[in-house]
Amino acid sequence: MQDLRITFITGMWKRPEVFEMFAKGIEKIQSQWSNMDIQCVVAGSEGVHSRSLCEKYNFYYIETPNQPLARKMNTTVTKAKELESDYVICLGSDDIIHPDLFAKYLQLINDGYDYIGVTDWYFYDTNTKKSLYWGGYKEKWRKGHTCGAGRVLSKWLLNKWDWKIWEDQQSHILDNSMQDKLNNTGHRSYTFSLKKEGLYGLDIKSSTNMTPFKKWDNANYIDTNALKGVFDYVWN
Repeated sequence: MQDLRITFITGMWKRPEVFEMFAKGIEKIQSQWSNMDIQCVVAGSEGVHSRSLCEKYNFYYIETPNQPLARKMNTTVTKAKELESDYVICLGSDDIIHPDLFAKYLQLINDGYDYIGVTDWYFYDTNTKKSLYWGGYKEKWRKGHTCGAGRVLSKWLLNKWDWKIWEDQQSHILDNSMQDKLNNTGHRSYTFSLKKEGLYGLDIKSSTNMTPFKKWDNANYIDTNALKGVFDYVWN
């Protein structure tokens, strides 16, 4: 495990206060597994403003146009390849992985899975101060599909895709773009429910999110204070 190189990849756009929360989440994992090589690669589009935020946390930074979004995100995958990453973890710059969830990932990585994903997620909205638990997709055509956030991909699988996770021209439905590749590539996968495992991944919503905060299908409001207690290192 000590020789394992894991790279978080994300793209940032505005919302510096939310990015700071994301960065604290990465820092917590890096400090808890300080004996491992854990990096974070960020693609940004606001010049010195986004670059300085990333340098504050010693993240790798790539300046690139914000559209098309898929091309922007693929630049982070190219950098992960340059870093000789063994596994890549895909996150939005508003997503926070709890250390216990990361520990679960490590267990499954050690078991040799090429793709790891979760079927449910938690959400917090900075405007309304409300929180949600979303139980996953219910539509027939994508029931059982994993969340876009927190997807873990092995070097073996990325080599199959020439280290290009998304189709460059796309700016929407990036999760579906990756899902198509997963469906057409034989691999060892493991998916699980956060709620059933007692684990947490959190998406921070704000007024500039691509997907507005609302009570989505298969979602329920939950106690915000309890959620903040789980992620106390982010709010402190």
